[in-house]
Amino acid sequence: MDGRLWQLLVDPAAFFDADVPPLSQSVGVLIATGAVCLGVLPPVLSLLESPVIPDEVVFDAFPPLRYVTAGWAVSVPGIVGVLLAAVLAVPLVAWIAFAALFYLLSWPIASESGVDRTVSLVAWGFVPQLLANGITLAALLAAFPATPTESWRIGVTVPARIYASPPAFEPLFAVATVVGVGCTLWSGYLWAHAIAAARGLTLRQGLAVVAVPTILVAGPI
Repeated sequence: MDGRLWQLLVDPAAFFDADVPPLSQSVGVLIATGAVCLGVLPPVLSLLESPVIPDEVVFDAFPPLRYVTAGWAVSVPGIVGVLLAAVLAVPLVAWIAFAALFYLLSWPIASESGVDRTVSLVAWGFVPQLLANGITLAALLAAFPATPTESWRIGVTVPARIYASPPAFEPLFAVATVVGVGCTLWSGYLWAHAIAAARGLTLRQGLAVVAVPTILVAGPI
């Protein structure tokens, strides 16, 4: 798979014109993206537990999640469970939303139905998000204070892109934001190839289909 992944990044036309990857591999891309996004949870929880945010209000807003079996029990604060589920769900929700949107936008000019192929190939457009999220996460873990005394903007937004910025301007996070925007545009370029291959379009038509949705989600949160 490493060879195919490299082909996706350097020659997306050949990648998307080849046989459709198994759906399990497409879903694996989304799972990997969600796993990287989970890296935002420790700093987010640190913020919730710090004096910056009234943690007793936040943590008491959701009942704890408990699992009990014979001789063993585990309890997780409700807010942790909600954040965990939300972060893992973002890539999957974005995948379905983008696949459906691109399919509908390409409807007037498509020469092939390609529902299954569209769904499978659109997932591979999320690969650049792995790079962007890794860089943002590294910057966040390197610079985030052990005990926050000011509020940070941290989270995950469509299309499964980690965003983080400290209270004051820092070049490190400015660079991470620029990389994130660039990688989202890169995702758009891959989506254009994906929708062109799945729907029987030219690359120019594919770019027209994905342009507006990609630009709308490219900027920082």
